[in-house]
Amino acid sequence: MKIQVLVVDDSEVYRMFLRGALAGESDIEVVAVASNGRLALPRVNHYKPEIVLLDYEMPEMDGLTAIGEIKRLSPKTRIIMFSSHTTQGAELTLKALELGADDFITKPAGALGGSVAGELKARLVGMIRAFVRMREVLPVANVLATPPLAKRAVTAEKRFKYCVLGISTGGPPALRRLLKAIPDSIQGSIFIVQHMPALFTAQLAQSLDEMSALTVREATDGMLPERAHVYIAPGGKQMRLAEENAGRMTIRVAESDPNELCKPSANILFNSVLPWAKQSVAVIMTGMGEDGYLGMRNLAAAGAYLMAQSAEDCVIFGMPAKPVRDGIVHEVLATEAIAARLTEYLR
Repeated sequence: MKIQVLVVDDSEVYRMFLRGALAGESDIEVVAVASNGRLALPRVNHYKPEIVLLDYEMPEMDGLTAIGEIKRLSPKTRIIMFSSHTTQGAELTLKALELGADDFITKPAGALGGSVAGELKARLVGMIRAFVRMREVLPVANVLATPPLAKRAVTAEKRFKYCVLGISTGGPPALRRLLKAIPDSIQGSIFIVQHMPALFTAQLAQSLDEMSALTVREATDGMLPERAHVYIAPGGKQMRLAEENAGRMTIRVAESDPNELCKPSANILFNSVLPWAKQSVAVIMTGMGEDGYLGMRNLAAAGAYLMAQSAEDCVIFGMPAKPVRDGIVHEVLATEAIAARLTEYLR
């Protein structure tokens, strides 16, 4: 069966572009389009599409209002928001993710044509297929809920100073659940790579800081990690940990290699903490792709403690899948259980 997609956008240009772009994919079918949320709802109810592509600003019913109604009519439908690459767009995107949207994609600032249109189509098609593949992955993943290393303790007390965490699709809501459950009594520091563009990570850090007892900051170059602090890697750049300032761990933020696929990259963060591997716990959570796997493998060899989010708790069981299947992680847990472990391990 083809993947059924509903397009909801008040721009006729985008409706035509998306219908045309997806029509060329043999496994995807645009079953209907709508110019606002109110017109979209009866189509959602009729088709129960697997994917809804949803704009924000529309007459009669905007995208944020429509999210809850779409999920009520078709709970299994995945919602991908279209966002502008602006501060306001980032704020709206985070709000949409809190309300139940599953992911977002940024609209190009200029005209739709040539390589811009091709890049947008490629990202969108990859995202749509990744969501649908979850139906096939979950039955297999559930069998792997207890990895081979789960019963082996790295240290007697499991006490660590640092946590490095990689996350992508489905990340902001999961991070809210995670950080909300960790008290500011912890003695360790947490470093997070969330795959997001610039502007979005700053808004994410601010949002998480407001709802968490921990202090959450977008990382800047030269910061010295503090206890009960969380550092979010800036979108479009790379965050590393280095031994400087009289031997103290120092956060380094720099421009990314143009050839690096993920900006920021979990692999780069994970590999940078190798000198402190035995003092560190590494966590891999929801997201498509395999970023973080190589870093997790290196950390496992160096004596770090590894955890992964369980398949049934992920929006996309992509990033955790390979570390779990390879048996290099020690615990596979839902988000709230990961929070409980980190509260214990970073005490």
